[in-house]
Amino acid sequence: MTTPATVLQRVTVHTVTSKDTLEAHPVELPDYERGRFDDIAFMTAMNLCLMGNYAQTGHFGGPLAYTPYNVACHLAGPDLGGLRYDLRNPKFPYSDKFMLSGGHNIPTCYALWMILYEALRQQHVATGDDRFAVDPNVAILPIDALGFRRGAGALKTLLAQNGLTDHRLFADAKLRGIRSLAGHAETTDVTNDVNGGPSGIGIATAAGKAVFWDYIGASADLKVIALEGEFALTEGHAQELKSIALSQQVGKRLRVLLSMNNAGIDDTLIGGVIKPRYTDYDIAQQWVSWGWNVFQVDDANDFDQVIAALKTMEEWPADDRRPMILVGPTTKGWWPAAQDGKVSGQSQVISYPSHPYGMKMNSGYFLALAESFEHRYGITFDGIRDGVPETDAARLIQFKTNIDTLMSVMERQVGLRAWVAERVIDIAAKVDHAPSLRIDPTTNPFLDDRLKVENLPTEAQDVAVTNPHTGEEVTRRITLFHDAGAKKGPRRAISEIGAWLNYVTSGRFLTMAADLSGSINIENANLLGHYDPVDNPYGTRLKAAIQEAGNASTIVGLVSQNASPDPKKYAGVWGISGTYGAFTPLMYTPARVFSQMNQDSPFELGILHVLAGHSGPETAADARTHFGIFAPQTWTLLPRGHVINLYFWDYNDVAAGYFAAVQKAIEIKEIGIIV
Repeated sequence: MTTPATVLQRVTVHTVTSKDTLEAHPVELPDYERGRFDDIAFMTAMNLCLMGNYAQTGHFGGPLAYTPYNVACHLAGPDLGGLRYDLRNPKFPYSDKFMLSGGHNIPTCYALWMILYEALRQQHVATGDDRFAVDPNVAILPIDALGFRRGAGALKTLLAQNGLTDHRLFADAKLRGIRSLAGHAETTDVTNDVNGGPSGIGIATAAGKAVFWDYIGASADLKVIALEGEFALTEGHAQELKSIALSQQVGKRLRVLLSMNNAGIDDTLIGGVIKPRYTDYDIAQQWVSWGWNVFQVDDANDFDQVIAALKTMEEWPADDRRPMILVGPTTKGWWPAAQDGKVSGQSQVISYPSHPYGMKMNSGYFLALAESFEHRYGITFDGIRDGVPETDAARLIQFKTNIDTLMSVMERQVGLRAWVAERVIDIAAKVDHAPSLRIDPTTNPFLDDRLKVENLPTEAQDVAVTNPHTGEEVTRRITLFHDAGAKKGPRRAISEIGAWLNYVTSGRFLTMAADLSGSINIENANLLGHYDPVDNPYGTRLKAAIQEAGNASTIVGLVSQNASPDPKKYAGVWGISGTYGAFTPLMYTPARVFSQMNQDSPFELGILHVLAGHSGPETAADARTHFGIFAPQTWTLLPRGHVINLYFWDYNDVAAGYFAAVQKAIEIKEIGIIV
């Protein structure tokens, strides 16, 4: 028999449930010519489906869902919260930053950019007005549809192998060949400023990009807009963005547009991965709980709602330092002509089945999509009802013929071509070509002779710097070398080389460590303390939680920006992230993607630093779980010639070895990482 326990006291325990509090914001929209947006969106949707149909690869459903967001961003104009950019010079540094973070959705961008560039080209031919002239090496042309998800090497001989070199349809290939349109977003793509890849690493760099423009004093008008889906935002790197963006107080400069269609490749998120009975799983509330400024619409495939939200975000007070996200329900497999779930009499393919594995060339559902477009615009696609073309040459001819047929809609719809071209040029006119910045955009401070090995001071240097924001003077002794025989471990020199960098470059070396800034000896690299965009905008130490992947991604975002109008020059920052050695492999994936971006980039980028080998007695004692010895080996996986790995034995090795590596990285563009 059990004796009842005596109750001595009562303690209250609370459970926590979500609360949904929506605050209405009525928005007065001007006449933005909605019908034109609908036309361009439908053309974009059809164009990406043509590319997928003839290439027999790529994604359909996700890019279709993103299309209204994409079109609104590129055509709404900055007054309504759209992008400020110049399509003729899309990489101009003072344009807004557009991130197609959900990288596999890049077909919507290829399709739209192709239409916009063709509108400029046709308008230039029609008017002779050089405002519309575009360098074909910059543009994406209709001929480039043949390059969708095809490698550059194969494209060099594609037409010759099929006897089509001199075919009239492919004359544009003689301008500069066929451009390869990769399967995922890359920074070489027109307005896009992110390499979209695995584990949410695309979106994870967004905070760093926003911090960069805050740090150099850019106008609050310059914004970072990132498009992403709900499945990618479950990933680790993306989750860490939530607290990083808030901690850096990036405010309205960062605006995430969430395409929430509750559909991945194989399943739904809510109702599939997450059982429907868990009703407190609420994506909007998740972002609210992380402190973000959350906006919501009922349908993010509706232009009125999307542009109303963008306008509201644009007009939001700049002193609200919460980063922004728009949670917008979309339809994966969205189609403008769908009615009551039907497209040309067929059931609309939506959600995760809209992934294209089952959609064969010129098959039934593609025909349904194409016929709805034909009926809307009075055109006829060639050969699509005759089955699969018998030869590859016939496929290429039909492919290009139908891309050209699609482009003809801009002539059939009275005034559409001129409207698009003028709209794009009007937006370009709003880019500030001479903004006021806190740095000199014509000078690279990392070329200073004081950073060369032969010029490093061997004696301790007493330096003084003044914080321009507070007027406070800070003094610091920087010791790059000790007398021979002094017992000092090499890790003690890390803060000294960082401090020398910051002294010489006037604060252009930023640090971000996983709550271990002091422990791993980079804290004292910072002369002016912790960065705060309001209270200490000249600080170089970014506060960070234990988020190794996100911290490295943030530094990647910082060093990937360049304020120099000359793409051959660099005006930006360098940065370092680190943690105890065992956990730096978490930084490898964003660093590897940055390395690829740096190799391909036609413009100069900064140098990413990773402190990978730090260890100490506490790590050695915990070797069974911390295994720090393996961390440096991870960094040998990077391509040879694209990283410099440094292994130091003595304190006096560090400055000489590191600044020798700096000179090598400056000389050889492909070297973008020092470990």
